[in-house]
Amino acid sequence: MKVTLAMKPAAKSFIPIEAEAIVPKNFLSGTDLSVWRGNRELGLNEVFTVSVEGDADRAEDVEVVISGADTFRLKRIGEYMDGGKITVLGNIGMHCGNFMSGGTIEIHGNADGWLGREMTGGTIICRGDAADYCASGYRGGRKGMTGGTVEVFGRAGDFLAEHIAGGTVIVHGDAGDMAGAEMHGGTVIVHGNCSRPGANMKEGSCYVYGTAQEMLPTFKKVGVVQHEGRTLIHFTGDIANRGKGNLFVKDFKYLD
Repeated sequence: MKVTLAMKPAAKSFIPIEAEAIVPKNFLSGTDLSVWRGNRELGLNEVFTVSVEGDADRAEDVEVVISGADTFRLKRIGEYMDGGKITVLGNIGMHCGNFMSGGTIEIHGNADGWLGREMTGGTIICRGDAADYCASGYRGGRKGMTGGTVEVFGRAGDFLAEHIAGGTVIVHGDAGDMAGAEMHGGTVIVHGNCSRPGANMKEGSCYVYGTAQEMLPTFKKVGVVQHEGRTLIHFTGDIANRGKGNLFVKDFKYLD
């Protein structure tokens, strides 16, 4: 089954739309779903032009394709998603893939904050940039992503994979400040530069293929290792947290 949702132009295009109902399994029962624009509950066909091709008996066989100039206003797309695929032909709003446990979300543009927040499984592919708190826990929480894969082909913002406890996060560009902060497990890979990676990490592995700016002094240098054809400097820590994590960087600079 292929469900196509083309956003209709809206006069008040600055108002976000809470769209947690848009997950593949919900379309097994039809398209009679609701979303919220501000304090107004709207039927799916009031916000989108909806078309359906084929049928399916399980979520794994459903693909939802979302398009339109205002897709950046859609929040919570794919929340609690457990199978199937969502393709976003543009940018997407905050909290995409919240608590996701299965399936695939592919974003052809940029993603706003908390992409893959506290996800437990599945795959998220972002072809553009991801904003702050990608694959992290929510404010006040103590656990971020625990499983699955998030891959960002652009850059990521601050607090990438904060509190991550499992799974894999890959960023092909630079990341912001505090990548892998409070790590308790899992793997974070940043192909570019970032600052203060692995702060207060307890376990897990963080790889920085570029330069770790403002490198924290609470990491113990172990030596040099080869990783996928790269020569990286290996540190353990964060000693400030009695941590046993592993931080690998191509280069580093301490704060002046």
